[in-house]
Amino acid sequence: MKITALLEELDLSIDDIRWYLALQETDRLLQLKDRPQELTRLLWSGALEKDLYDMEERFVAELERELTRGRRDEAAVREHLRRVAAARGRRYAAALDQP
Repeated sequence: MKITALLEELDLSIDDIRWYLALQETDRLLQLKDRPQELTRLLWSGALEKDLYDMEERFVAELERELTRGRRDEAAVREHLRRVAAARGRRYAAALDQP
């Protein structure tokens, strides 16, 4: 099964994937709050920009490669995409809670 079919089945968009990946990146950056030199180096070097550029397309392509090569089975990909869907659900629930 193709990743695009799984995305459609779970009603996920590229924006949902971008949100999920942004949450992961936020967690990673917050872990660097006690190491300002490392955070500064990440920003200065352009590595952060490289990590963020087309992150959602690279995510989908990597899942597709892993599925095609048998490194990940469909159940594992579905579980990963369910985490994306759960992040989307939390995003919209939080938006509804705001006045």
